[in-house]
Amino acid sequence: MVDTRALAARPTDGAHVVPEQNWTLRSTRLALHGSVFNGVYDVRTPSGTKRVLKFTTASVDIGDLDMSTIEVPGKTFHVKSAPGSTSTMRNGPVTMYVESLSGHLAEVLGLPIPIDLGEITLTPDTLPEWLYDLISTVPIPLDLTLTGAKAVQAGQFGGTLKIPGMRLFNDDTPYEQ
Repeated sequence: MVDTRALAARPTDGAHVVPEQNWTLRSTRLALHGSVFNGVYDVRTPSGTKRVLKFTTASVDIGDLDMSTIEVPGKTFHVKSAPGSTSTMRNGPVTMYVESLSGHLAEVLGLPIPIDLGEITLTPDTLPEWLYDLISTVPIPLDLTLTGAKAVQAGQFGGTLKIPGMRLFNDDTPYEQ
């Protein structure tokens, strides 16, 4: 892993303002198709900025979508898909501002990873060397698939999200990032 805390974050173009409160996506299989890693960015919030990783992707497949965030203090808001379903994001590009992304790297460019690399975690402060090396290069589209994925997102823009069997509900379960 490369320590990227000292890496200067690029400012966003200002078109996107993300909420103060992040949200967490959990997925049995998260596939980013035609994804470009844009680097470390400072994205605007209503009261300041957040340091994030920026990905731009053509489309996304999300197995067993489970999203949550804080609705009001003490209440967690959930969006879930039908069990065993795949939610999709199409009509991109989709811009994702990620505070952290973790899971088992299952495929790169559609090829299964021949060894178990264990769980990887990407944050604006720590990146694996292979991803760090892509910063400031010609954008290289990658297809990445993570199993057991968890993404803590500051914001996401673009695309059309379809969630089969979508359920929306609040509960008293503590919000976990």
